[in-house]
Amino acid sequence: MLGSGEVKDILYSTIESIGKERIRTDTTSNVKSSQKYIDRLMDECLAEISIDSSTSNQAETIAFLGEALLHFMLTVSTLPSERKIQVKDNLILDIVIPNLQSLKRMPDKSIIIEIIRNKVDLDKISHLEFFQPNYKNIWLLSVVPISIRRYRIYPLYSSTGVVENSFSNIIIDINDFLKGTGDKSLRFIH
Repeated sequence: MLGSGEVKDILYSTIESIGKERIRTDTTSNVKSSQKYIDRLMDECLAEISIDSSTSNQAETIAFLGEALLHFMLTVSTLPSERKIQVKDNLILDIVIPNLQSLKRMPDKSIIIEIIRNKVDLDKISHLEFFQPNYKNIWLLSVVPISIRRYRIYPLYSSTGVVENSFSNIIIDINDFLKGTGDKSLRFIH
């Protein structure tokens, strides 16, 4: 299994080969271009990592890749988010859109995105509803199959290619969600 540092190195090397500024410019001018970049970056990185089966070690590697790629795309698309927020002694929220204050004040205008790396992570899903009572605003990125249909699930890797919510659409979906809620968060262009 590759560690998170090695996965990030592969991802950022691939990003540099495409052109970080090109991705940023294209994505900020047209959020729909994020889809092609996510697809391309996932494909190229997975090829370099040589994913050929769904062993638990490879699932963790794919989860590291999906999380790092999502963080990068949130940054270049200038979408508001907070990451790795400790809310209880044993619970860290992976990503909150647009921020924790909005989640506390207006949960209907906020999303929690949780990365499901393994079957143990499935146990923390029920705890998320304490912070986000609107279960439709709990989005899960997962390598492991999840049978709970009340949440929006984005598979990070599917050998069948058939998925309900494609990971490559997540930035577009977040942008649409924020537009639908009337979010006016300050967005920084790097």
